[in-house]
Amino acid sequence: MKKKRIKSKNKDIGFISSNGICIDGDILMNCEREHNSGSFLGFQILLTFVTTICTAFMAVSFLDMEIYKTTIIYYSAMLSLVFGLMKSSHKIIKFSALGVMILHVIYLVSRISTIKYGLFVVIDRYLSRANQPNSTLGVQLSGISTIDYPYLASNFFVFFITLVCLGTAAACLYRIDFPLLFIITFPVFELGMYWGWEPSMWTVIGLFVCWVTVLALHIINHTTNKAGRKNTFAVHERKRTFYFTSEKQKACFYNVFMKFTAILSSLVLVVIMLFSAITGFTRPESFAKYRHDISTAVSNFSLSDLRNAFSDYDGGFDLFGIKTVGGTNGGVLGKTAGISFNGSTALKVVTPKFSNTLYLRGYVAGVYNDNSWTPVDVNGNEDTFSDDFEQGKIWVQDLDYDLIQRKYADLTPAQISVSVLGASKKFVYAPYASLYSSDGNTDDKKMRPTTESYVKLSSTKYSLYYFDPSLIEERLEALPEAIATEVPALSVNKDRGVDAYSEFVHQKYMDVSKSDELDKAYKEILNEYLGVDIYHKGDWTYEEISTAIKNYFSDNFTYTLEPGVTPKGEDFIDYFLGTQKEGYCSYFATAGAELLRMFGYPSRYVEGYVVLNSQLGEPEDDSTYEVSVKDKCAHAWAEVFIDNAGWYPAEFTPGYDNDNPNLTQQEKDPKEVTTTKSTESKPTTTTQNGGQGGTTSVVTKKPANSSKTSTTKKTNSASNGHGAGVMSGAGKTSVSSRITENNSDHGSFVGIFITMGGLLLIAFGVVVHRDVKVKKMRSELSNGDNRSRTVAVYRYMLKYLKLIGITDSRNITDLQLCDRLTEKCQEMQINDFSHMIKYIGELAVKAEMSNSVISDGELETALSYFEIVKDKIVLPKLSGAKLLNAKFVYCLY
Repeated sequence: MKKKRIKSKNKDIGFISSNGICIDGDILMNCEREHNSGSFLGFQILLTFVTTICTAFMAVSFLDMEIYKTTIIYYSAMLSLVFGLMKSSHKIIKFSALGVMILHVIYLVSRISTIKYGLFVVIDRYLSRANQPNSTLGVQLSGISTIDYPYLASNFFVFFITLVCLGTAAACLYRIDFPLLFIITFPVFELGMYWGWEPSMWTVIGLFVCWVTVLALHIINHTTNKAGRKNTFAVHERKRTFYFTSEKQKACFYNVFMKFTAILSSLVLVVIMLFSAITGFTRPESFAKYRHDISTAVSNFSLSDLRNAFSDYDGGFDLFGIKTVGGTNGGVLGKTAGISFNGSTALKVVTPKFSNTLYLRGYVAGVYNDNSWTPVDVNGNEDTFSDDFEQGKIWVQDLDYDLIQRKYADLTPAQISVSVLGASKKFVYAPYASLYSSDGNTDDKKMRPTTESYVKLSSTKYSLYYFDPSLIEERLEALPEAIATEVPALSVNKDRGVDAYSEFVHQKYMDVSKSDELDKAYKEILNEYLGVDIYHKGDWTYEEISTAIKNYFSDNFTYTLEPGVTPKGEDFIDYFLGTQKEGYCSYFATAGAELLRMFGYPSRYVEGYVVLNSQLGEPEDDSTYEVSVKDKCAHAWAEVFIDNAGWYPAEFTPGYDNDNPNLTQQEKDPKEVTTTKSTESKPTTTTQNGGQGGTTSVVTKKPANSSKTSTTKKTNSASNGHGAGVMSGAGKTSVSSRITENNSDHGSFVGIFITMGGLLLIAFGVVVHRDVKVKKMRSELSNGDNRSRTVAVYRYMLKYLKLIGITDSRNITDLQLCDRLTEKCQEMQINDFSHMIKYIGELAVKAEMSNSVISDGELETALSYFEIVKDKIVLPKLSGAKLLNAKFVYCLY
C-alpha cells in the first residue's frame, strides 16, 4: 500500500504508513520521569543574559577604562528579561514587557547626544590602546573633560547592550540560531584579539559555554525541521527517520538538553584549566613558529597592522594560563624564530619616582638543561634556611630587602602597586629589594612563594614595599658589593638563615654547561677585556667582571628580535656563541648567566619587565606615577648573587643600559614628545610683564647618548593647566556644561529610575487587568444558562488544576483527560477529590456534546465541587510565588 499524507489546508494531520497505521498527534518518549517545557523559557532568558553580559564586559575589559558596572549588569538583566517575557503566552506579561521596552527606547532617544559622545570616547579609547591615530575624534572630544569619560562611555554601553541583547534574544529566544549569535558576539571578541588584548577570563568562559549550548540546540533543531512536517511526530519518508517537530515537545527535550550541554561544556573548561594548573602544561612552542610564519606572510601583503595582531599573542591572551611568560619564552630557548609585539598592556604600575631602570622580576630559573631554564628543585634535606627566615617573619625572597633595611635604618621604603593584565598570571612581578610578604592581601589572595626562586601570583592586584637602591647615598658603582660591604659587622653577626641560604646558593647556582664555545668566550674575555691569562676572583670586582662580559657582547654580537630557530640537535649556547652571533634578551641573559658562573659568581636566569624612569610621564596625586607597561617592556636578564646583599640584576643585552631599544621615542618619554607637539602646534609667546600672561619657555635637552635624537621639553605651561578639560571654543563649552549637568545622575541611573517608574505604571495596569478578569470569571460562572455555566466550570477547573501541575497536553478526549487528571491526583496523593474532577468533566461533556438538560441540582453540585477544587485542592499547594502567579498572571484568585 502506498504511503499517503492526509492534509488539511496547509497543516499536516498525520501519516498513513504502508501497514495502515496512522501516526497523528503526540507520541511521548519513554522516560523515567515526565519532562515538561515550563522552565525552557527561563533557561532561554538566562542564556540571553549570560551572553549579553559576557559580551558587554568583554568589551569593557578591552577598553581598560572605568565604566559603571552596575549599569551594565542592570540593563543586561532587564533587557534579557523584557525580551524573554515578550515571548510569553500570557497577554498581560507580553504587553507589560512591551511597555517597558517602549519606555527604554524613549530613554535612549532622550540620551542620543550623550550616547553619541560616549561612542566618541569608546572609539578614542580603543584607538589609543591600539596606538592608532585618532586626530578626528580628538577634535570631537576637545571640549569634554576626561572626568566625564566614564559617564559618557556608560551611556553608550546602554545603547550597545540594547543592540547586543536584541541580537542574542533573536538567536536564543525567538530562534535557535547559532550563526546569528556568533555574528552578533564574535566581532567584540575579535576587536580585542586583533591587537592581542586579554579579555576577562570569566567572559571568555561564559561566552564559550553559550556558543556551545546554542550550537548544539541549533544542530538538533535544524535536523528536526528537515522532515518539513507540522504535526508533533513526523517520519521522513526517504530516510525513515523520526523527528519531533512540535515546539512544545521540542521544548520538553531542549529543557533537559540545554542544561546538560551547558554543564558539560563548563566541566570541559574546568578540566582543561585544572590540567594546566596541575601539570604546568604550556602551549607547544611550534605555535610560535606558526604565528611567526603568519606574520611574515601578512607583511608580504604590506598589511603591517595584521602582523602585530597575529605574530605574538603572548602579550595579550592568557586562556587557561597556557601562554609564554613575559612575552619571551618561559625559559625555553631557540625554538622560536622570533618575537614581535602588539602594543598590549602587560602591567599597570603605580609607583613613586625611581632612578635608572626598574626591573620587575617574574619567572626565575637556575638550571640550564636541554636548551631551557627551569627552577631549582629544593628538597627537604637541602632546605636549611626556610625555618630561620620564617621565624624572622620574612621569606627567602625578602632577603635583599631585609639586608638593606637593617643596614640603612633611616631609609624609607617606597610602595609599588601592580595590576597584572596581559602578563602571565603565574608569577608576581616585583622590583628588586621588595618585601614580598607585604603584598597587602589576605586568605586565598595572599602571595604564595615557592621554597626558592619566584613567587606565585594569587591576586592580579597587589602592592609591595621596596627599596630603590640608587637612593642609598654612599653607594659605589658596583651596587650589590656596596651593600655587602657597607656595614662589615653584619658579615660577622649575620643570621643563620642568611648564612645557610648563601651556602645553598653557592651549591645550586654554580653549575656551568659543558660548551666549547662558552669556554672560548670565557678565554676571550680574560685575554681581550681583562688582559690576563689566569683568573683569580679576588683580583677583580664584580663591576669589572660584569663590564667585561657586557663589552664582549656589545663588540661581537647583534641584538635582533628575529634570530631564527636553533637547529635541531644543536646546543643553544654553542650555536648562539659560535655561529649565530645574534639574538634577543633571552640569548644574552642565558650566556651572561653562564659566564658569571665561570667567573665565580652564582647567577640565574630571569624573565619579567623593565620600566625606564623616563616612562613615568606626569605624576598622579601624591607624586605617584601610573605607567602602562606594554608588551614591548618584556625582557630577560641574568641576576647575580652577592654575599650579604642578595640577588641583583645583571644586564648583558646590548642597548639595554637604562634604555629599551624596542620602544619608540614617544613610548620612552611620553611627556617630552607631548610637550614637543604642543610647542610645535602653538607658537611660543613672550610678554613684558614677567610671565603672568602665560609665557612659555622652551629648553633644548641633550640626551646622554649622542646617537639619540634630541627632543625639546616644555618647562612651563601655565596657560594650559587644565589639560584635557580645557575648552577649545565657545561651542564646545556648552557641550561640556550639558554633560556636567547630566552627569549628576551618576552614569545611566536616570534610565533605571525611568524604567522603575514605568514598571509601577505597568503594575497598576496588571492590578486593573486582574480585577477585570476575575469579574469576568465570576460572571461566566453565575450568569447565563445552565449549559454554558457548566462548560465554564469545567474550563476554569482545568486552569486551576494546571496551577499545581495536574494537566495533560496530549490529543485525547475530555473523558480521557479527566481519567488522566484523576490518575495524577492519585500520584500526588489527592484521593478524596478525584471523583469531583470526573463528575465535572462528564457533566461538561454532557452539556457540550448532547441535547440533555443540565438541571439546577447538577449545576449546583458542579459549582460546589469546583469551589472545593479551587480552595481545598489547589490553594493550599500554592507557594508565595505561585500564588502571585495565580493572582496576577492567570487572574484566578
